[in-house]
Amino acid sequence: MAASVVFGVPFALFYRLILFHFYVRGSFLLDTGLLASLMWHNTAALTVPASTGGFSFFEQHVSPILVLVSAVSYWLPLTMPQLFAAFVGLCHGILALAVLWLLVSGYGLRRGRPLALAALASVAFAFNGQAIAIVRYPHFETFGAACLLLFFVALVLERRIIAVVAFLFAIATREDVGLHAFGFLAVWVSLNWLQGVPWRQSRWIIGFAIAGLVYSSSVLLLQHHAFPNASSFGRVYLGDPPWSQVSVGLVADRLLGWVWLHCAIIVPAAAAVAWSVRTHNPYIVAAYIACLPWALLHLLAASDLAGLMFGYYAYPFLIALAWPSLAVLIQHRQQPAVTVQPTAAAVCLLGMTALSLIPVGGAYNPGWITLPEAFVRPPSATQQALTDRAVAAIASGRPLLGRLVVDTSIAALLPRAFPRDELAGSADGQPDTVVFLAEGFDAKRLRAVRGLPVHEAVPGTAIRIMTDRPASMLREIGIAP
Repeated sequence: MAASVVFGVPFALFYRLILFHFYVRGSFLLDTGLLASLMWHNTAALTVPASTGGFSFFEQHVSPILVLVSAVSYWLPLTMPQLFAAFVGLCHGILALAVLWLLVSGYGLRRGRPLALAALASVAFAFNGQAIAIVRYPHFETFGAACLLLFFVALVLERRIIAVVAFLFAIATREDVGLHAFGFLAVWVSLNWLQGVPWRQSRWIIGFAIAGLVYSSSVLLLQHHAFPNASSFGRVYLGDPPWSQVSVGLVADRLLGWVWLHCAIIVPAAAAVAWSVRTHNPYIVAAYIACLPWALLHLLAASDLAGLMFGYYAYPFLIALAWPSLAVLIQHRQQPAVTVQPTAAAVCLLGMTALSLIPVGGAYNPGWITLPEAFVRPPSATQQALTDRAVAAIASGRPLLGRLVVDTSIAALLPRAFPRDELAGSADGQPDTVVFLAEGFDAKRLRAVRGLPVHEAVPGTAIRIMTDRPASMLREIGIAP
């Protein structure tokens, strides 16, 4: 029952948040609409919408998990936004469930108030500052972090079958997750060696580390061979010529940006260092050490978005935030003389989560997702159905609508229906009809278009239409009363 609640609360609330993002506030085609279209009724090639290039997503990321989700989508009675919302909810539910499993099976918080405390800490962890930062620009990488965390818990608890399954799901999320697994495990093995732990006790850790390194290295080489002119690594990180963007000024500006933007990482990391020093447990900072190469790569990246490590770019730090609770158990199992206080483990996890939520610095929120509004004001099933029906009618009603321009929030609801030259910001010339969500990203721009005397609001939705066509025509195609 506790596990059901711990999984169900974040699943339901983040599901509601994503629907709010799509139907109320207005999402964006890049990347919410793009990723949702990859997961819903796609092919094994994971073809992106024509308006965003029409190429195979494997050019950018090797994500077998998206192929699996797409295949399952044909059997689920879910719309595209609902499927994406369920996937995001699943990610956060797994985060909470992994922590609960650690506290219940690792620390023995199985009954009464200790179990309630463990459940509270687990649910809270799913809403930590880094998780919120990622969901405000929704992406699929959280799934990889959640499965890796579940894998590490299974490894510590010596549940090898679950560890293998979680590991496979994790590396199937993205081509670089195996490298992250290698980094965490390599630091773990190194600390075991420094602590005098026999190599035999580290054989599973070493085996998984090698598997992660071999998998990611092989996939990256195959990806480069299959798509030699489409290197995301080169475009986002290396630059052209490689590292030409690096300068003292760039590094200094980005470090200042990190201090302002990444309190959800920096404050808990500082607490972990203090905790490690005070308890003489080096394992507590192991995950933050493992994340340093990833942070350095972003510090020097060609892309400013990556360079400031916005949103999902910092996803490995989700694992680092939970790692100290694993570290205490790791040290105890290697040194039984070191006592463990089970209730304190849950309290410390709650404390780390609270530190990640301290409102210092700025917040990356390109989706204008306001909290807790997004959790408590999702669109009704009726609003979703009316919105989907209206967007489909707009896409099929082009002959009557004339020169059509839609905002990216409309395009994100039906990404394969609108070509690039119909998207606000890409369209040229005077439109005959513009369509946008009331709070969409291009609403202000499209409201300013002149020469469109007919203004209509589609009943029961946030859709607004401005056109030079008669209102009767809108009723004819079913998008006005």
